[in-house]
Amino acid sequence: MIPLPVLCAIAGLVGSVMYYCWPQARQTMARNYERVLPDAPARERRRVARASLANYLRYMVEFAASGNLSPAERLAVGVETPGFEGLDRGLARGRGAVVAPMHFGNWDLGATIAAARGYSLTVVGETFGNPRLDELVVGGREALGVRLVKMEKVGPSLVRSLRRNEMVATLIDRPLSEGGVRVRFFGEVVEVPAGPARLALHTGAAVGAVAFPRRGAGRIDVLSNFDLDFEPSGNNAHDVQALTQAIMTAHEAFVRRYPDQWYMFREFWEAHASDEPLKGP
Repeated sequence: MIPLPVLCAIAGLVGSVMYYCWPQARQTMARNYERVLPDAPARERRRVARASLANYLRYMVEFAASGNLSPAERLAVGVETPGFEGLDRGLARGRGAVVAPMHFGNWDLGATIAAARGYSLTVVGETFGNPRLDELVVGGREALGVRLVKMEKVGPSLVRSLRRNEMVATLIDRPLSEGGVRVRFFGEVVEVPAGPARLALHTGAAVGAVAFPRRGAGRIDVLSNFDLDFEPSGNNAHDVQALTQAIMTAHEAFVRRYPDQWYMFREFWEAHASDEPLKGP
């Protein structure tokens, strides 16, 4: 019953308060933003970190409300943007497209507008420890018109989706239990999932880094880079690392533009000096 702009304003206020009540996350974000904004004064980095947490709370409110949107409202989620042009070029090859977003902006509204525009989309999602919460999140995402595949059950179903020339989306900055690849992000070593690169190389699908910065209550822009700086060498281990690096380099540009819309409340970088050589896979 409450208008979404009002809910987003309340959520932003709650997020700002949480910043001061959550010392562990506050300290972690300070270390992360030292890498992202190395030349900014500490006061500015604190402001950006606080705004990031506020934006994350706004994202949660928007996600909760998105299942009630009409088809016309779902189309109106995105501002005028050329962000789908690279995706269309990739799908024109007929081998599907792997899109790799981060915890940035509102990726669920990105899925909403993609489904509303008629793209067939499979999203790889993690399982939450609380069964009730997991059920709510799954139901909410399926209500947006996307197909959800749990992370622990990925495999042939994703390959089949790509062979039908559909789109597969999987977050590239999620926590890892195994199977990561080391790349550089903002000049320092980080380990991220190798799945997007492996899937694209295995199937020949187009691959792109995508981001969905918030542009107001329930509105997003669509940023994409399907022209990644990558040329296959034929060595699979090398190519997985190089393609993942290209994806993360594209994301670095997105984060530089909107640092307060990247939601990273855990330690992201390895404890390595920035000048340590990056060893190959």
